[in-house]
Amino acid sequence: MVGAISESASPVWILARVAALLSPYYEKDTSQAVREMEAEDWLDALQSYPDWAITAAVRWWKGAENLDRRKRPMEGDIAARAWIETSVIRAGEIRVEMFDRRPALVKHVPDEPRQILTAEARAALADELGLPSMEFYTKQFGATQ
Repeated sequence: MVGAISESASPVWILARVAALLSPYYEKDTSQAVREMEAEDWLDALQSYPDWAITAAVRWWKGAENLDRRKRPMEGDIAARAWIETSVIRAGEIRVEMFDRRPALVKHVPDEPRQILTAEARAALADELGLPSMEFYTKQFGATQ
């Protein structure tokens, strides 16, 4: 099931979605060769994301929550938000992995009470797992509820 929702969007779809995203913004007089290079950059930034995550990222960019919505987005703006949108997949993968490893862990740690992680321990665990810090999310997307 994770594979089905993680499948990367097709390059043609990505480029069409980017064209639709950028169409309301001012177009400078740019040569076709430069436009093709820009398209390659967009494709490179978004090619690992599924279409639903790119769509959600684009809608977020254009939505009322984003105070920068009137500015033309860069590839990294949409890729960063798509990364956020797909965080549920990574979290699910971690939970499945932990569930699969649980029987082995239970044998070594019988009936010990659960410990609540400190902010420092959560930050260290996020770093170990390759997840960005909460400062990243706050800086990129503002405070969440």
